[in-house]
Amino acid sequence: MMTPQEKGLSAPVIAITQVLAKNADALNLNDDQRADLAAWLEVMPKKRGAFEDEIATLRAEMRLAIAGGKPEEERRALAQKIGEMEIELIMMRSNCVDHWRSVLTPDQFAELLRLAGVQ
Repeated sequence: MMTPQEKGLSAPVIAITQVLAKNADALNLNDDQRADLAAWLEVMPKKRGAFEDEIATLRAEMRLAIAGGKPEEERRALAQKIGEMEIELIMMRSNCVDHWRSVLTPDQFAELLRLAGVQ
């Protein structure tokens, strides 16, 4: 899967799920937590990736609109849609962090943030 940057998107504000997956043993995840992680990894990266692909397509359309001299109102409408989708992408990541905050113990979550370089 391509990174957001490889798709022409901005760097994620926060991304901790892969850090969690790589450090499941170090964080001493219990069986329920490991099952939750497996289920999350089965669905959410694909969902987020598809959404990122939509944004990347709109950004490519925007580049063509700018280069092609499309009317300002057309470019503004594209920019508005891209902005709205970027907000949704940020909130996907925010909701992901909220999910792990609810699944992990406070100590596990604090350590996850440390391992991710967030705190």
